[in-house]
Amino acid sequence: MAKSLESHRSDIRTSIHGRRIGLTHDDYLVGQKEFKRAVTNATSDTTGTNIPNYGFHTVVTTTNDTWTLDDPTPDTEVTIATNSTSTGNHVVLPDNATIVSTNGVAGSSMILQGIGACARLIGISTAQWLLTSRGGSTTAGATVAVSS
Repeated sequence: MAKSLESHRSDIRTSIHGRRIGLTHDDYLVGQKEFKRAVTNATSDTTGTNIPNYGFHTVVTTTNDTWTLDDPTPDTEVTIATNSTSTGNHVVLPDNATIVSTNGVAGSSMILQGIGACARLIGISTAQWLLTSRGGSTTAGATVAVSS
């Protein structure tokens, strides 16, 4: 069932900031337009800088470069995407964590190739990321691979 923002605001039982934001009778937070996420653009100049464990981040390089992804916080999501037509490997290494995917539970690296390659991870513990989705444009040959 579709539900508008105004309809959600009518469900507020405990106001936090008038009708702008509040809690419903079953403790769901409602009323806000959306949560704003951190967005960064990691380039070949920032390969020594860790990628935060939250938000949306692009990796851009014209060669093969590597970035380190901070360890997860449980239930925190991070999305990483390529934003370059480069054929280079955009390698993302979890700091002290592993990546759980259909490839197994001991993923130690993620390689994104081609423009539009994208991966979404969620922290399932302080030591494990879960790859919840990956994709990219098939016409651009974008791929995401997790390896052990």
